[in-house]
Amino acid sequence: MFQKGVYRYDMLLKEEMPPSFAPEPAYLSCLPMAAELQNGRAVIIDYMTEAQLTETYFLIQEAAQNGDGFGIDEFDSEKSFRDEISGSDCFAVTCKENGDLLGGFILAVSKFYRGQSGVVDPFIIVKRSERNQKLGEFCMRKAIQFSRKLGYIAMYVDTFSNNIAMQRILEKIDGLNKVGFLPLGGRMKDGKMVGSLIYYMDLTTSETNET
Repeated sequence: MFQKGVYRYDMLLKEEMPPSFAPEPAYLSCLPMAAELQNGRAVIIDYMTEAQLTETYFLIQEAAQNGDGFGIDEFDSEKSFRDEISGSDCFAVTCKENGDLLGGFILAVSKFYRGQSGVVDPFIIVKRSERNQKLGEFCMRKAIQFSRKLGYIAMYVDTFSNNIAMQRILEKIDGLNKVGFLPLGGRMKDGKMVGSLIYYMDLTTSETNET
């Protein structure tokens, strides 16, 4: 059976994991990982804590209220959000200087693939106050890298047709191609329904420049 990364949101703290659930040593054992944004800002990437997962849920709710990539009725409670991402690998991007959560990405199993859980569907979220720093693109590229290391064979990304910022990010990444359109993707705050664009990447090919 396909095995994903093992620091799941529904475990408490990663230090409490049983030894038999150790992460894959090739890459994910390197977390926490220091990195640098294009503007030179130092950040840390690590598995999300319980508190960060809750904060991420509220960031998604804020984004939905502003029509920024999430539907207003996508998650009606934190419980429904946690149920939706159960078994997913959740990563936080924090400021190295003060530890504040800047954004993150969640690697969920794609619902577009009918086989076993070999295809990933990433959730990307950036705190509203931290936008315009290319953090969304940073998270997307790290999501691709981590998905490869976790053994996924492919990636589907769906984004609302009115989410121009995310489309620009996706279209900049080599190997990520637009393959379809869903007329009903989600509902906006004003009640308007928008469609979803579908992008696809084969993760078994050689890696491109995703840093």
